[in-house]
Amino acid sequence: MYKTKIQVLQFGTGNFLRGFIEPMIQELNQKGNSLHVCLVQSTESTILQGLREQNYTYSVYVAGMEDGVKIEKTKPISCISDGLRLPHDYDQFISLALKPELRWLISNVTEAGLEWKQDDQTKKIPDSFVGRLTKWLYTRFEYAPELETVLLPCELIPNNGDLLKDLIHRKAVEFLLPAHFLLWIDQKCTFHNTLVDRIVPGFPKQLLDSATPYMVQVEPYLFWGIEGKEEDLTKLPFKECQGVLLTTSLLPYSLRKISILNGLHTFLAAKGMLLQIETVADYLKDATRQTELKLLLEEEIFPFLNQPLDSLRDYAAKVFDRFSNPFTAHVLRSISFQSVSKFKMRLVPVGQFYLKKNGTLPPYFSQGLVALILCYLRLLHQMQDTEETLSYFKKLLQGKGSELDKVLRASKDLFDFEDQESLKLAYNKLILTLPS
Repeated sequence: MYKTKIQVLQFGTGNFLRGFIEPMIQELNQKGNSLHVCLVQSTESTILQGLREQNYTYSVYVAGMEDGVKIEKTKPISCISDGLRLPHDYDQFISLALKPELRWLISNVTEAGLEWKQDDQTKKIPDSFVGRLTKWLYTRFEYAPELETVLLPCELIPNNGDLLKDLIHRKAVEFLLPAHFLLWIDQKCTFHNTLVDRIVPGFPKQLLDSATPYMVQVEPYLFWGIEGKEEDLTKLPFKECQGVLLTTSLLPYSLRKISILNGLHTFLAAKGMLLQIETVADYLKDATRQTELKLLLEEEIFPFLNQPLDSLRDYAAKVFDRFSNPFTAHVLRSISFQSVSKFKMRLVPVGQFYLKKNGTLPPYFSQGLVALILCYLRLLHQMQDTEETLSYFKKLLQGKGSELDKVLRASKDLFDFEDQESLKLAYNKLILTLPS
């Protein structure tokens, strides 16, 4: 079946992996490596068939800002050699477990793919991703136990490698597989936690006249953090790629991304919606707003992170480049999806740290918190959130008291902050900047 030997089995054919993993493998091959990918598709999408019709080749369109300079270039991708569609090609999929050259398994099956699901034991082919992967690994264990396997899940889930390993252990128990299979997994399979970061808008609609089928638009920025033991990390070919970081702990990089990239997104989405601004790029057109974001970073977020300042500032500069990308429209209303839970995860720890250290809430954080609550009070019909959150604000709006009273109440109920003086100050300052 296979025109060439396969080294990488990739679960997922969507825009993200094709704009994230394939450019790195292409880069490695240009440096003298010979890595070939087999795609595995488990959905009803037509992507695999379309790629097959053009010999699995396509282009990546890199467009955005890098060090303040506008970047726009196209890169051809030719490292994919084959593709399988499950469950149709299940036997061919299982047969790949016997190939000694195939070592790397990469996935992006979304968060839903890494949720526990029981499989029907009467079926030959499991329905779940984890079930199919467990069967694949068991075949390797039975017929080629000397082979090693490296698993690199790219789902946006904390400790995704640990989670995948735990799910496979549970699935092995469900399938009544022998205990020494679990021991083999521990000895011959390496599961890496990873952190992926790249904006992949998908097909570049602005290039309708020149774009080729299945072209993928990406931003210049790419970060792939891979966590593991030092002896395991040295075996990864991806260590040669630009944007890849190998580390024994992803925690500081995960916190940095959550607090700076995601935290600023949540902050400016709230203020921007109140100011009737549509996109992130539009928000940054105002120098005063840019300065405010930088002060939020320097005075409130950076102290919380407690990491080397030069590294934080360098990362923040890249974030501002990404926010200013003229080729991608980051719509604030989309960013504001489920903002209450996002604010809790991304920025509340910053406020708690500052409050514990200084006895008051941080001023810029406080404006962000007030702006967020005002969005739900003033623009409730535009906010996309859980029914529980929306119901809370509906009841709050129906109650008595001034707008400021309701802001203070929501701060206490939803975020457990009682520093009324800091919030009153932030409210009064924010109101002066809003349209009447």
